[in-house]
Amino acid sequence: MRLAPLMASTDEVHNCGGPVEPTVLSGADRMCAYLAGNGTDLDERRIWLGALDELLSLADGLLADTPRRHLAAARTRVAEDRFNLVVLGEFKRGKSTLINALLGRNVLPTGVVPLTSVVTTLSAGDDDRLRVYFHDGHEEERPLGELAEYVTEARNPANRLGVELARVELEHELLRAGLELVDTPGIGSIHSHNTEVARGFLPRVDAALCVLDAGQPLSEGERELFREAAERVPRLLLAINKIDHLDRADREVAVKFIRSALRDLLGDSEVELFAVSARHREGLAPLLARLRKLAAEERHALLLRSVAQLARGTAGEIAQAARFESRAIELPLDQLSSRAEMFERRIAELADASAEAGDLLEQGIGRALKQLVNEPLEQYASGEEPRLRAQLRAHLDELEAQASPRELSAELEEWIDATVRAEFERLVPRFEAAIAEQLSELEQRYAQRIERILVQVQQAAEDVFGVRASEVLPDTGLRTPSRFSFKLKDVEHALDMIVGFGRTITPGALGRRLVIRDAEQRLIAMTDRHAGRLRSELAGRVAEAVRNYRRELTAAVDEAVEAIRAAIERATADRRRGEQHARVRLDQLAAIEQRCAHVSTDLDRWIAGPSPNRKDSP
Repeated sequence: MRLAPLMASTDEVHNCGGPVEPTVLSGADRMCAYLAGNGTDLDERRIWLGALDELLSLADGLLADTPRRHLAAARTRVAEDRFNLVVLGEFKRGKSTLINALLGRNVLPTGVVPLTSVVTTLSAGDDDRLRVYFHDGHEEERPLGELAEYVTEARNPANRLGVELARVELEHELLRAGLELVDTPGIGSIHSHNTEVARGFLPRVDAALCVLDAGQPLSEGERELFREAAERVPRLLLAINKIDHLDRADREVAVKFIRSALRDLLGDSEVELFAVSARHREGLAPLLARLRKLAAEERHALLLRSVAQLARGTAGEIAQAARFESRAIELPLDQLSSRAEMFERRIAELADASAEAGDLLEQGIGRALKQLVNEPLEQYASGEEPRLRAQLRAHLDELEAQASPRELSAELEEWIDATVRAEFERLVPRFEAAIAEQLSELEQRYAQRIERILVQVQQAAEDVFGVRASEVLPDTGLRTPSRFSFKLKDVEHALDMIVGFGRTITPGALGRRLVIRDAEQRLIAMTDRHAGRLRSELAGRVAEAVRNYRRELTAAVDEAVEAIRAAIERATADRRRGEQHARVRLDQLAAIEQRCAHVSTDLDRWIAGPSPNRKDSP
């Protein structure tokens, strides 16, 4: 059975690049003609848009929201001929700094704390523009200088403003050549939404520029990300940043080590390496030359290959969903109802297992925080008091003995601030590292439990109805906690300031003794206050990360279950409308399966190698 031409309406593909003019061929038919060498008069872009529109129409009412959104985004890229070169990497590898260096101007915010929290795209434009897109559907045009207000963790913590995407337009040769640079949040973040945003963008990637730090080995998070990117992305480039931190000999050793590690990790996948210093703009010429070549010679074919791989997987999922719904409709209404109840009992058991897995995660995190953070920091100031007092006395020995109480107070206040700051700059990484390892292990166990539950959801569908609703599991990408911005501040109470001022005007040795005594007390009290703040902030960030991760993975389970429920409800409604209506729907679903098989075959042919009409091939 062949379907009539399926053309998506403007409503069906809104915000996906606009409607496509109808033709007498369906999207798959036009692609078939193109691949056979009979499509020389057909516009390639219209062929691909037609095929994607057909898949979007076929997916309507069968697939969950996430795969449909990925397919719609792919259609947008083809419609606008937009090639996404996504910059990926772990926190503080210099991704935003590298993009600024490639553009020759400071566009993206950079700094010494985790900054990027929202995906930011940079594309060609005649003038500098910033458009901010929000999850609720509205958008705003803002001055480019306000970018940090929307995309940084400091100004928009945990993306509380609900920003979906920030789009920057500006004039630059690379952007004008058709590349769209995409800056993603760093992976491995206590700001857990950052890692999910970065991983969630992978299905929309046409080529990736992965950024490493020359002075640090590949982390487990980086290995997982690069492995996943190599599987999904047609072209993978890798920038080894911060080579200015190493001498010439060490640079060669670092590059050799990373090349070997990537070969072991990725096997035969081709990865091109570039050693650079984004901050000092060193080594950028070869990378810029490679990106120009990418834009001029490979961009079009890589874009279509990326879209083809996504579309091929989506076609398979649509066909599987149609098979499941067909199997449900074939059942008599009484059997369909009883099996639906059986499925719901299985899902209730799995919901209990999911809740139990989440509780185990939170209980494990609570124990880890108590042991690794709370208890050590609660006793930190008192335990370190002898050492801190000794440091203060040693510093006093170095000071001018004739200093007035006021001069001595000012000097000691400055020394205390610097000492406490240095103390906590040393402490923060230590406590982060302690909790990071434990959090990673606990989240990995939780993700494995949720993955088993996702498998069991599909197994329940197969056990009850004889076929799975989906063969693809949602991504449960793991994350590890990273550094966060801990700012030292110590606001004195007004009475403390008045008393302190009174002691600085007390003359002679008495005034000096009072100032020294106050300094000792302030040193210990300030250390204790900051230990409490560190304990509270670190525990709060970890708890937030766990809640977000649990919510995200629970949502993946819910989406899988709801897709199956929706298919059962449609089948039940069709059965209740009578045998004839059920037969019509079965014919429609069989036609959808056939069309998906047709599209998949053509996409397989396209992915396998160049056709006579292909001008370029990666």
